[in-house]
Amino acid sequence: MIRHTIGIWVFVTFVAFSVYNVSAETFLLQEKSCQRKLRIVRHYEVMTQQGGLTVAALPALMSFRGGSNWQVVKSSRFAYSEQPDKTETTADNLGQPRRYYQMTWNAPKAGKITVEQTLDVELTCFNTLYTSARLPYSDMVLKRFAGSLGVDEQDKINPNNQDLGAICDPIVKKARNAEDVVEGVCDWINENIKFVKGQRTSDEALIQRQGSCTPMSRLACSMLRRIGIPCEMVDAKFIGKDSGHTFIEVYFPDAGWIFYDLSNWNRGYKSLDCLMTAGWAYRSGTPNKMNWVEGYFCMEKDTTSYADRSETGSRLIRKSPHGKKIVSTTVVAQKPPPSVKSRQRPIKELILDTTIPSGQRDYSDTMLGTAETTTPSADGK
Repeated sequence: MIRHTIGIWVFVTFVAFSVYNVSAETFLLQEKSCQRKLRIVRHYEVMTQQGGLTVAALPALMSFRGGSNWQVVKSSRFAYSEQPDKTETTADNLGQPRRYYQMTWNAPKAGKITVEQTLDVELTCFNTLYTSARLPYSDMVLKRFAGSLGVDEQDKINPNNQDLGAICDPIVKKARNAEDVVEGVCDWINENIKFVKGQRTSDEALIQRQGSCTPMSRLACSMLRRIGIPCEMVDAKFIGKDSGHTFIEVYFPDAGWIFYDLSNWNRGYKSLDCLMTAGWAYRSGTPNKMNWVEGYFCMEKDTTSYADRSETGSRLIRKSPHGKKIVSTTVVAQKPPPSVKSRQRPIKELILDTTIPSGQRDYSDTMLGTAETTTPSADGK
């Protein structure tokens, strides 16, 4: 074991950490947590039938705080070429979970309505993950997150694949705690699955030994669910690019839901290159017939200088057979101190919940069109 102490650092409400007895298999990402501040502008053009009922459902951007990552929408404001008659929050699980700002025009005057949303967002990743969780998890945890442990035909996750036993059993046997198991699963995928673009199920990725971020994440979910660790896939959009990304979040009873990125070789955190749960397709039409409108409508710009130091500021663990650098956050095998807030609800559950009180999300029905500061609690409520 090595001994390392992180120097005191305070930023707004962030709390300084001191770390002791860090495993030699892990390392310090950087002495200070990494933060990114963005101005995001989304521009939509809603085609209407003049004088006819028109509805548009625009994807919302989530606010949440967790043990290793925060994504907080500080303000959100809309500008319209024609004011909607009604606004509300909706959600669905069509293809991927999305929460929407649904806007209704009863009798629009123009054949095209422009909607522009401007958001100020802060992203933060912390250099330290505290968890002393061990397997097996309690029956209460397994029951609560049963939906994150079984087969998911929509996301093509299959923990019942019998071929996984010979792979997962040695990982569990060698591990000292739950995080060791998660890291072992990530390592196995990094070392055995070649990154190749294209959609594959978890079974196909295992047979073909190849896949992109999505099938890698599907396979990781299958392996972890088989072992008994709740796991979900998370969809995201790369900042400044017209492409998406997929990674996973894993549940530790004491640390909450923690991101792991398979294809970018990150452990225990998500580097600040993505906006989590940021769908870019929207739905338009009438209440009885809503159609998908595909396209990219986001422009993201850093409002303060930012450099991703996930590799340059880190000591590498090792290199995989594919020559990829494997980087990580420091994992401390102890119960998190009270200052470290965990997120006890998975992103999918947060998205599909439309009962979150107004004022605790990135807009409220009564505040639409004005700036609103949000301060979400640890579980996103």
